[in-house]
Amino acid sequence: MPTRNILALLATLLLIVAARLYFVGTFGVSLPYWDQWDAEGDFLLRPWIEGRLKLRELWQPHNEHRIFPTRLFSLLIFNFTGVWDNLIEARVNILLASCIPAMILLFLMRQKALHGPRWLILIVIIAQFSLPFSYENLLVGFQSQFYFLIIFTLLAIILATTYPDSPVAMAGVAVLSWLSVLTMGSGIITPIAVAGVYVLQSIQKRQINRKQVLLAVLLAGLAAAGYSIIPQIEANHIYRARNLSDMWNALQLILAWPVLKSWPAAVVLWIPGLAMVPWLLRTRALSRADLFMAGCVMWSLAQTLAIAYGRGQSMGSVSSRYTELFTIGLIGNAWFAVRFMEAMVKNRRIVWLGAVFFVVFVWGHISRFEHDMKNVHESYGNSLKQESNVRKYLKTGDPSVLVQPQFEIPYPDSIRLRSLLDNPTIRPILPSYLSRE
Repeated sequence: MPTRNILALLATLLLIVAARLYFVGTFGVSLPYWDQWDAEGDFLLRPWIEGRLKLRELWQPHNEHRIFPTRLFSLLIFNFTGVWDNLIEARVNILLASCIPAMILLFLMRQKALHGPRWLILIVIIAQFSLPFSYENLLVGFQSQFYFLIIFTLLAIILATTYPDSPVAMAGVAVLSWLSVLTMGSGIITPIAVAGVYVLQSIQKRQINRKQVLLAVLLAGLAAAGYSIIPQIEANHIYRARNLSDMWNALQLILAWPVLKSWPAAVVLWIPGLAMVPWLLRTRALSRADLFMAGCVMWSLAQTLAIAYGRGQSMGSVSSRYTELFTIGLIGNAWFAVRFMEAMVKNRRIVWLGAVFFVVFVWGHISRFEHDMKNVHESYGNSLKQESNVRKYLKTGDPSVLVQPQFEIPYPDSIRLRSLLDNPTIRPILPSYLSRE
């Protein structure tokens, strides 16, 4: 690998890690938050300590998800540290999240695909992994499932792209697809997107590979099986899009992100992949790097459709925790915007259109940064109040201390929170500073 590539990779990862360490170190707290108290504290760590955790419980439902890798990860961190500390988990997640840009860049470098204007994708990679728009995932260690899902998806796409005819790689794709299903509800999209990669390869080669057809059928079966085991939470049905109008309005918000609700921005940000993949297929110029990026675009685009349906009713904004699901799709579209500029380099009248993607993307992040930081500060302020109220309760034992407005205690039910704080297994594993005078 050329020295400049190594330096670019290291510089990018150092910048990303430094930015995330700053945000976690400045705005993160050790006190577990919200779902952590039940799913991680009471239903995972407590039975583990008490010696009654069963293997099957690792993939039992958590809301609409299975979070199998996250549970294993939480157990690993706890057994290594001996304390149940959100801040430790959030810091470890920085390394996990950094694996994603590392995988993308290493794949492209191995394919010798990074040169000339293609380095522009670093703008998108650095922004998507350094800025605090996804503060819910960034500051809460229990949100590692988002990073696991993206990692499994990228690995599956890389195997399908690099070793399309290898039985071992196909087996790996199947395993990674099922791991995705056991990571999040929307993990069912991973086998569908990877099947799409095999379809694109068949179109590119103008031939049908029987092994790939069989694998595509298997992947469709895995997606169907994954859908069948998604828990149906009636309380969440009220968020579903009721009609096409709800879907349309939600997609306008989601596809335009990081710009706020703009169809022109949505078109600019997603048209590069949708336009260039068919064009490159027609000219048989779709490289492995292009195929990899096409898989990323398909996966993120399907995620936007799933969110628009599942949370589309009266959607006013895109939830912070969902935004990282768009990341690899936006990187893919940045790639195809550059591919457009390369293809049209001799046509000065339209070559500049490829640069519009980067202008809109950068402007979107600049315009939303102040709002994102306001959310971060608000979240941190609530976290400090939660810490203060929990410490007061641990010191006084007064139940009224936990009767506070929403988000001023780290769990929505003060009675349930009190029972957890009083639990003789959970209380000793909480960060020690909470019990100090």
